[in-house]
Amino acid sequence: MVVKPTAFKANVLALLMAFSAASAFAVPRAVEEAFESKYPEVEPEEWQVDSNGFWETAFTEDGKEYRADFTEEGFWVETERSIEFEDLPDKIKRAIRMEFGSDEISEIEVVDHSSRGRFYDVEFVRPGENQDVEYDVYGKRVGAIATVIDGLQTPVGTFNKAKSPADMGRLDLLFEFGFNLLTIFIFAWVIYYRRHHDHQMLFLLLGFNLFLFPIFLVSTSLTAGFGFTLFALLALVRLRSDTFSKTEVAYLLGAVALTFINAMLPARIEMVSSLVVLATAWAGDHPRVWRGAYQTARIRYRTKDTTTMLDKDYLRERVAEEFRVEVNNIEIDRVDKNQVRLTVMYRELPEVRKSRRDEEKQRKRRKGKGRPAQLRARSQTDE
Repeated sequence: MVVKPTAFKANVLALLMAFSAASAFAVPRAVEEAFESKYPEVEPEEWQVDSNGFWETAFTEDGKEYRADFTEEGFWVETERSIEFEDLPDKIKRAIRMEFGSDEISEIEVVDHSSRGRFYDVEFVRPGENQDVEYDVYGKRVGAIATVIDGLQTPVGTFNKAKSPADMGRLDLLFEFGFNLLTIFIFAWVIYYRRHHDHQMLFLLLGFNLFLFPIFLVSTSLTAGFGFTLFALLALVRLRSDTFSKTEVAYLLGAVALTFINAMLPARIEMVSSLVVLATAWAGDHPRVWRGAYQTARIRYRTKDTTTMLDKDYLRERVAEEFRVEVNNIEIDRVDKNQVRLTVMYRELPEVRKSRRDEEKQRKRRKGKGRPAQLRARSQTDE
């Protein structure tokens, strides 16, 4: 048989290409030795080069399928295994529910990395290119900046909670109830009641927090309808009770906020947010903070001179002089026969505030000096 030159050249070229391809994809000996050293009791399947330029192979160990990556020099990079959502640790489940709710998940991998240790790679289905999110073993998302950016891009809608009683152990549940009791005790008793001494308002704050906490804890998500229901309940309390001051409304919203924070948010965010609420209530309603601030009062000013009843400048001067206060603004609410009903915005004069502070300091000094004398008298009596 005579082989034509053209056919002969084509066959030689094909053989050369096949030899080149086989040489190019021949697994380096360093890679094989590294795999045998790390996994001596398993056999690798077919080797291939992945998109990162690493040599990757699949293998089975203890009935589980793994994939391992090595560099060309024989250094181990990582080993990964696909798992189901139910196989994730509880902390990571709660973190995923908190950030992504019920978004569809394409794949979950548990990865053991040579430098980063163990982490979990979760791939979410997105239009176009899917989104990969990584969590460490503590449920913390890897890359804080990425978390913030994704959070800004997440549309506003149903809020999916991170905590679920079904995923909690007894210690977790005890911590949640105990921390909520501690924060509402500090908020309602230590901060509010010791300043205002209103036991009915104290019961309202405790009731709202403790009655709503189990409901928030067992709810899987909070929708806009849930929020409207809560505000309708607040409006009902407002209409069926005495007039609430602005301070009382702020305390009531704070108690509800603590309920939401302690029942819905992750532990680290929960602690920081609760401390912010407590610090705001302590500082915002502290008497020393507003000692020199203006206050509002309604008074009845008696006068028989009808020509001055509508003169605001005259009324401001008379009120400031008679009550020894600095009047910032005055409004005429109603004019009667011999009196005018006024709304006055005022504050104490600087010298009055200074005199009051001096008296308070002297009273504390006398009280401090009196204690040693009482102790000495008591000891002499005992002798």
